[in-house]
Amino acid sequence: MRIPFVWAIPVACVVACVSGCTQPSGAVPSESSINTLSLENRLAAESRDDSDEVGVRARAAQGLRISPVAVRTSGLTRRQMLRVGLGSYIVNGTADCNGCHGSAAGFLAGGNPFSLGGAGVVYARNLTGLTLTEDQFMETMRTGKDHRDQSGMLVVMPWLIFRWMSDEDLKAVYAYLRAVPPVQNAVRSDDKSNLHLPPAVPFPGKYTDGEIDRPLPHEARSFSPRRGLAIAPRAHPEDLEDDELRSYALGSYIANSMTACNECHTNPDRTPSKINTAAYLSGGTVFGVPPPLQPVLHQVRAMSANLVGEQYGFFNEPEDSYDRFRTIIQTRSHADETPPRPLGFPMVLIAGNLSKVLDDDLRAIYDYVKGVPSVTGTADQPRQDYARYCQSSTDCNAGESCASNECIGKACAVDIDCDTCQTCAGGACAAPATNSACLASAR
Repeated sequence: MRIPFVWAIPVACVVACVSGCTQPSGAVPSESSINTLSLENRLAAESRDDSDEVGVRARAAQGLRISPVAVRTSGLTRRQMLRVGLGSYIVNGTADCNGCHGSAAGFLAGGNPFSLGGAGVVYARNLTGLTLTEDQFMETMRTGKDHRDQSGMLVVMPWLIFRWMSDEDLKAVYAYLRAVPPVQNAVRSDDKSNLHLPPAVPFPGKYTDGEIDRPLPHEARSFSPRRGLAIAPRAHPEDLEDDELRSYALGSYIANSMTACNECHTNPDRTPSKINTAAYLSGGTVFGVPPPLQPVLHQVRAMSANLVGEQYGFFNEPEDSYDRFRTIIQTRSHADETPPRPLGFPMVLIAGNLSKVLDDDLRAIYDYVKGVPSVTGTADQPRQDYARYCQSSTDCNAGESCASNECIGKACAVDIDCDTCQTCAGGACAAPATNSACLASAR
């Protein structure tokens, strides 16, 4: 079953980024040059050959294990096999490509529609039997150029995130896509001509998407901590020990070029031209659960968690630890609660992929988010639990009722006590009004 907009970037943000991503206006906050050079020099001074090779081999081996389809490996050299495995690790572990491109037709077979809000509709491409050359694929991932439809660049497809991957990792994704079995599934043509999009957005020579512009390192390494330092949207912590620094930097690379944490956990995820760093990872994005999945997940809609808020952030809770985070990802549940609740949509699905990544990489994601400066002010808010699906009142808790397949009536004092988009009225949670701004904001 398709999950719309798990990784979708709003069309308005893509259009706004056409001018803003490559030519940011106004003063750009500066980062301590001493701190930046120190972090960069410390990483550059580390021995690279042995540890890098071990990491590539481990990720490639895991990638081959987790591929849901058997890949074609006949005639491949050792280096080519490593690339295919590494590509699978990204596609099926850190990036969740099948979340949008998987369909009833098969793994990565495409065809899923994504509405552009009255401006048309686009369809997830069939990534099997890929006919693009490697250079064309790289151009698409770096600039959004659509080699199939010349009416404008790709929208919905989160190339604005994936563009920050290193050359080696993008080439690995390409190698894996070329190795998966082709599925015959003709995908309809997009309808995006009303958007009047340019053909592409040039790839900048430096990272320009956060609060600090930084040069990109001149290297093509896979899962590069140095590149991770460059593409962090916020300022870096200054008190990291060497092991912590490498893990933090690697986590930044994964989070900001593959898993796209910002797209779910920042609301709104972008200003007109950059990531919304003032609310970075503080949650609040509303997701509507696709109707076919509602009885499966027992959820109607959900709100992304506040991760780094100074007062309400999950990673700033007194009981926070990596063990808690890992258990939550591996069980896809709020394992720290009694009884444990499943994670909200879409994280309950994304966690299934993240549970397949190597422990060092999952730890790196944790260390990165833990190192992100805490969000303060109006963006630091508690977030509502997901709205629960029901067929009758017996599916709800005692004292609640079922209305339009949604549990309502929970005792409350304020809106935050209620489920996503519900309001507190007379001490009981009421279903959202049809003109609810919260409903209107749902992806």
